[in-house]
Amino acid sequence: MKRSLICLYAVFFLLMCACAKASFGTLAEAEAAGARLGENIRIDSMDVSGFTPLEAAARLEDAHKDSLAAQSYRILAGDEALDIPAGDLPISFNTEAVILQALSLPAYSLKDSARELSCIPSVELEPLRAALSRHTVSLNINAHNATATYDASVEGRFVFTEEIPGRITDVHTLAQEMQSRIQSGGTEPIKAAFVDLAPTYTIEQAKEDRRLIAEFSTSFAGSTYGVKNRVHNMKKAAAIIDGTVLEPGKEFDMNAALGPRNEENGWRIATGIRDGAYVQEYGGGVCQVSTTLYNAVLMADLTVSERYHHSWPLGYIAAGRDATISTGGPNFCFINSTDVPIVISAEANTKARTIAVRIYGRALPDGVTIQLRSKKTATLADLGTEYTVDHTLAPGETEEVRKSRRGCIAVTWKEYYNADGEFLRKVQVTEDKYRSIQGLIKISG
Repeated sequence: MKRSLICLYAVFFLLMCACAKASFGTLAEAEAAGARLGENIRIDSMDVSGFTPLEAAARLEDAHKDSLAAQSYRILAGDEALDIPAGDLPISFNTEAVILQALSLPAYSLKDSARELSCIPSVELEPLRAALSRHTVSLNINAHNATATYDASVEGRFVFTEEIPGRITDVHTLAQEMQSRIQSGGTEPIKAAFVDLAPTYTIEQAKEDRRLIAEFSTSFAGSTYGVKNRVHNMKKAAAIIDGTVLEPGKEFDMNAALGPRNEENGWRIATGIRDGAYVQEYGGGVCQVSTTLYNAVLMADLTVSERYHHSWPLGYIAAGRDATISTGGPNFCFINSTDVPIVISAEANTKARTIAVRIYGRALPDGVTIQLRSKKTATLADLGTEYTVDHTLAPGETEEVRKSRRGCIAVTWKEYYNADGEFLRKVQVTEDKYRSIQGLIKISG
């Protein structure tokens, strides 16, 4: 009896040795050794019995791709739902490890049932975050800053829109939840988390940056300044600069803004001043617009970079507070010396016969306001009138070429007042010298 048992154990040992399999570190190593998977082995429900390691790997890779292509992960964002194809995510499987495990099994199974093995899906967080960032763009909402749009037709001259908060998907949190779903085999929807995006510019800030800083108006009532062509030119000039936005540190150039004053550009002939005399020229009258703007600029405490006075003081503005311009000649320029954009509003009102310029931006600190004061400090000598003979004139005929004008000196100041209207200080702006002009009359010879 004892001898029979020994023989039985020996046979069983030999059978086990026959069924034993070598251990491999990689599929390539197993393939090189000619290894094949044993009988009745299924991986992820696929019968891989008798497959070489690389054959099994290729078949399983295709099966995994098909499985991922048919699967998606649903992301919930309020009333929205986003389905992300599993195939678009960097999901991998431990296929090699499972095949190596299968290779270690005996070639023959003592049972009729299949030996079942399964690959486990996995995903690394960083690549998953990158993929989710691309796929969840549609769930993101950009934050929108408040806006202020100039519109001369509305009360207050600005249309404001409120800021709108935004959101961006919290892909770090989402990736962690998605990783857990993938590795556990779960398919239930995932509720997205978001990071709020706050606008950087609110409607309160927009309104603060579009306050009326200064306004000034001049009149063109009367026959001298209300001539039709002159009014046309003033309206055209005002319309051109109306709504101009000047960024901080930028310079406004009046001549550049208006362009050459000529017939081709729609300007009309009206009275202007050149070389100490009245002349008829295209764009006559635009100096009243530049003068009105100049005074508003001073009251807004902006930096004047270029300005010239006329040959003599004019009736629509105090001496020392005019600003002449001419195509290819004198110019008026100023710089936005504030920290925010400013907006120029200009209007020629033909009913009121006035030109009004308003400057909008951020109010002066502490509610300070500026008033302008001018004074003639001296009157210059009268240079009289020169008479010259012009033989082309008829006997007894005369022609006044240039009117005699006594010059003067005028000083202009800014007066600063606090929010309660109390005087703070006075700063001299300019001292202008309007030279005396010798008259010129032609007489017949």
